[in-house]
Amino acid sequence: MLPRSTRHSARSTVRDLSRNRSIGRALRAGIAVAALVVAAVVGPLAAAPASAHDYLVDSSPKAGSTQTTPIDSVKLTFDDVVLDLSKTGPGALLQVTGPDGASRHFETGCPTISDRNVTVPVALGGAGKYMVTWQIVSADGHVVSDSIQFTYAPPAGTKAATGSAVSPCKGAGASAAPKVGAGTAQGTVNSGAIVIVIVIAGAIVLLALIAVVVILLTRRRPRDSGTDE
Repeated sequence: MLPRSTRHSARSTVRDLSRNRSIGRALRAGIAVAALVVAAVVGPLAAAPASAHDYLVDSSPKAGSTQTTPIDSVKLTFDDVVLDLSKTGPGALLQVTGPDGASRHFETGCPTISDRNVTVPVALGGAGKYMVTWQIVSADGHVVSDSIQFTYAPPAGTKAATGSAVSPCKGAGASAAPKVGAGTAQGTVNSGAIVIVIVIAGAIVLLALIAVVVILLTRRRPRDSGTDE
């Protein structure tokens, strides 16, 4: 028969191995649950941009740029197809006003839609900052609007148009005037929401794993009976 101290040490080793296996199983289960939670939450968000509102990806003139030569049109390019739902007139609103905060319009006709592009003819006035505001029907069927600015600095002697007090065209595809915002030529869809969800899900899972490990490690060991079997 083995000495009592040897038998006690063997039982302790068996309990430690069993406890370590339990911790390992709990950790693996927690990781699997974390992966399922992140996939379930992030998956739909990652696919959301395909059905999100259109956003501006490019323009001519570019947002914030300085245009040094006369132009006869302003063109906006979006990330997805712009819908033209109107049968009686233009399906979008695109207005060019300025310079320097003035409310005079320098678009000379109605905008046209071609796939992802919306273009309006213009005849700019004097030098200064111009505001381009738009309202379109995005590919998901929602009406979106925003604005950008550019600076016009033509050569000396360039003829300046007088503009008009009202827009020469009213879009039939959008019922309200475009909202003046702080639009840019860059767009992001749901990336911030995805990051936040990942961080929150990761924190919750990590706290759960820590709680499991603490419970397993602090669980009291069974007391030895003090007798040999």
